[in-house]
Amino acid sequence: MDLDVVRHRATNFLTRRVAIPIGEPDGRTTPRLERIVRAFRATGINAKAEPKMDAWLKTHAAFEVPLGQAVHTAGGPVALADDPDAVRGMPHLMRRNLAAMPTPPVPRGFAALRTLPESLLVATLRRFLRSPTAVHSGLSDASPAAVAELARLAQQMRACTKGR
Repeated sequence: MDLDVVRHRATNFLTRRVAIPIGEPDGRTTPRLERIVRAFRATGINAKAEPKMDAWLKTHAAFEVPLGQAVHTAGGPVALADDPDAVRGMPHLMRRNLAAMPTPPVPRGFAALRTLPESLLVATLRRFLRSPTAVHSGLSDASPAAVAELARLAQQMRACTKGR
């Protein structure tokens, strides 16, 4: 939302392939969850029921917090892409966050962040940061609320990593 305007990103390869996960806190597939997924799909938004929603949210935070904070510090996704040294710092933080999780990453593909060579991760992240998907996403939101949310999530991630 931007005041009273709903912004919608144009469909692209990534948005068609990656479904929005929707889940109940306890992981059950309920009639309510099924109705919500159907409602999203009826509007053309790719959605799926996610039985491991808590693990999905933690995995997303493990990746998104270092990425979002680096984007904000750099002044936007493209500015970050243009600073390879800043991008190189993110995989270490992402790996630390993933290692501190009490469950395996969801989706499983995020486990690759733990083992892929840093050079490949950096190149992939830099390419993503220059893409329209990144530029027109929440990564470009430098509002005080977005910055505060990232700071709070980072604080929660640090608390989890200290316990491990």
